[in-house]
Amino acid sequence: MSSNQLDIRREIILDHYENPTTKIDENNKVIKNYKKANRDSPSCIDNLTAYVLTTNNKIKDVKFSGIGCAIATSSTDIMANLIRNKSIKNANELINNYLAMIDGQKYNKKQLGELYVFENLNKQLNRIKCGKVGIQAIQEALSKNEK
Repeated sequence: MSSNQLDIRREIILDHYENPTTKIDENNKVIKNYKKANRDSPSCIDNLTAYVLTTNNKIKDVKFSGIGCAIATSSTDIMANLIRNKSIKNANELINNYLAMIDGQKYNKKQLGELYVFENLNKQLNRIKCGKVGIQAIQEALSKNEK
């Protein structure tokens, strides 16, 4: 991978970490009707809560709150942006594809959008949980919306 490619990846991660568009304060009253789920990491500070609002099997909005490192925050923010306005089924397909990539399994890179920046995360065993914590919270909140 060229130095320029690494710089672009780093820039995407830092932008979503420093300026997440879907992060909110937990006291935000707008999230009252959202289904929520919390995930934390036993090995670091990551502790994120995802809020998902659906209507007619479609994701209307996704937000998150909490504390996370650059990997946890940016991956959650990117995923939240990507699944907004998708069907729950399509969102789950994207989430499963992303998790397969993080676990070093076969995945579809074209489907991932900016999430491709985490494609080498599976080579950093201590960072895999960071890349999953917010995504798994979104996945759990989505499962509550399916019921």
